Amino acid sequence: MSSSPLSCTVRRTESTTDLLAVLNGADPGFESYLLASWSPGPPDQEDIVLPDLAALLDEPLALRKPRTGHTPSRLLTWHCSIRSNGRAALTDDQWFELTWKVLDATGIEPDDDPDACRWVALRNTGDRLDLVATVIRQDGRWARLHNDQHWARFACEDFARDHGLTARR
Repeated sequence: MSSSPLSCTVRRTESTTDLLAVLNGADPGFESYLLASWSPGPPDQEDIVLPDLAALLDEPLALRKPRTGHTPSRLLTWHCSIRSNGRAALTDDQWFELTWKVLDATGIEPDDDPDACRWVALRNTGDRLDLVATVIRQDGRWARLHNDQHWARFACEDFARDHGLTARR
């Protein structure tokens, strides 16, 4: 029985700040860094403070009620964790490419959508990428995330196939 060279898990949580804090301490031996973000995104890497980054990610949530008259519900922070099986060592360029495939496939940031969700791609360990986003788009609407777990896994499988990554047996 073989397993995929990339495992992918999608979940939702209530607090962007708490999630970023947990992810930042994932591997004490690895220097965490921001691989990519929404455009125009947060300030330069040296200037990022986790609570400030969380506040920037969550801005569309705070703007939703004035725009729509509706208070956002809970579980508005989206988290997609992608881990390589150890045999598939990816470069930053490959992680970056995979980021865009997953964001497009899941509906977090479909291609050419200037009002898409705010998101960040974080590298916290050598074998993992964490995508964190809010599910409220910058225009105040909900992102279309139907079957996001399925589409994220499909994007990872497609990426692995395109790059000739082999599954561990």
